[in-house]
Amino acid sequence: MGRRVPDDLAIVGFDDIPIASLVTPALTTCRIPRHALGATAMELLLDRIRGDEAVVRETVLEPELVVRASAP
Repeated sequence: MGRRVPDDLAIVGFDDIPIASLVTPALTTCRIPRHALGATAMELLLDRIRGDEAVVRETVLEPELVVRASAP
């Protein structure tokens, strides 16, 4: 289509997979805190196993914007 990244079109991915920094142009992405996500999921699972089904909790895991060449 003749479009140039990032001159004509910016591209942003999600999850910051390893190849995101290796492609040309390098992909701007949102990085999620995978360790915190897994730890939180495990805590919720353990609460359920212990019978704490009534426990309701809101957890916000902040993503990090990793700016690379695809969206200056």
